[in-house]
Formats: sequence, structure tokens, C-alpha cells
Amino acid sequence: MAKLDMAVDHGQTPEAARENFEKAVAAASAQYARWFHRLEWSGDRTAVDVSGPGFDVRLSYDDRRVYARGTIPMALKLLQGPIQAFITRALK
Repeated sequence: MAKLDMAVDHGQTPEAARENFEKAVAAASAQYARWFHRLEWSGDRTAVDVSGPGFDVRLSYDDRRVYARGTIPMALKLLQGPIQAFITRALK
């Protein structure tokens, strides 16, 4: 297992960041449904815990950034650059 700790500037208003964050999580969970075994939203919906086979990640956002923190398989750690690019594209 490898540790994931990423932050990506979103450059959006808080309202737009919230809307795009929720849309991106919904799109990813639909596209990768077989890999996402559990999605658990925080009460204020600024974070979601995502887990599946071999990974446990907390996705969150604030006024400036989107964060991905948790543990992932080592093979995915090698793809951190493309994962960060995917997050950036998903927020636009």
C-alpha cells in the first residue's frame, strides 16, 4: 500500500467548487462503480470517503483546493500524475 496525499487548486467560487465536486464524484462513482464499494458523504458534503478493493481515500475540498488523501495500491501511486490531471479536468 502507498500513501496518497494530493491537493489541486480548483480556482472556482465556493458554490461552483461544491457543484463540480459533487458532479465529479457522481460521475466517477458511475464510471467506476465496480471499484467503488462504499461512498460516505460528510454531513456538510465537503468530503466523501471512498473505498474499494485495496484503497481507502477521503476526497474533500475547501475554498481553494480539492484534496485526495488515503491509501492506495502501489501501482496506482505510480499514476499520481495522471490522477491529478483527471481531477483537474473533472473540476472544469
